[in-house]
Amino acid sequence: MMRRVLFLAALLCAARDAVGAQAQPPRTDTTTRRDTAQKLPSATIKEAAENLPEPFLRRSRIRGTGKFLTAKDIEVINPPHTPQLLARVSGGDIRDIGSGNVAIVGNRGTRMSMVGSVASQLCIIGLALNDVRLPPGFDLKAIKPDDIAAIEFYNGPSSIPLELGGTLQSDANCGLFVIWLKDFRRKAK
Repeated sequence: MMRRVLFLAALLCAARDAVGAQAQPPRTDTTTRRDTAQKLPSATIKEAAENLPEPFLRRSRIRGTGKFLTAKDIEVINPPHTPQLLARVSGGDIRDIGSGNVAIVGNRGTRMSMVGSVASQLCIIGLALNDVRLPPGFDLKAIKPDDIAAIEFYNGPSSIPLELGGTLQSDANCGLFVIWLKDFRRKAK
């Protein structure tokens, strides 16, 4: 009987020592750890975020709402003019709407209404400059691609944020571009 008691006491002591050893973190040699530490690349997000407007950054964090391009993305595309850039982003076409102005027509084709498509009206994508809605006849060629800091593109009413009038505007059915100029504090004229 005494042997069993001594055996159980020894077992308990061994278990206690094992638990105590696990509770303490293992010691590492700090010089070895510094040598094997992975160096992370410097983050450029802060630098880019300083030059972008807050509404663009906030809306770009929401997944699945639209397409978001920055000036670096636009440089990669290297468009000859802004209508060409917008057509490539949206997948739509450039159409002459008269008086030498062009518009981007969405890939939905014709404008939709509650009773069906309106065959005589093209589905022209709406435009906002620095978060201010522009009239339908705005000259897109007046904006140079080099002056653009960022672009947001929403392809339909379900993806356009409410703050931009996604479900309130009748022209939201065709989509919306929000163009941010590099001097985005300047209002549209």
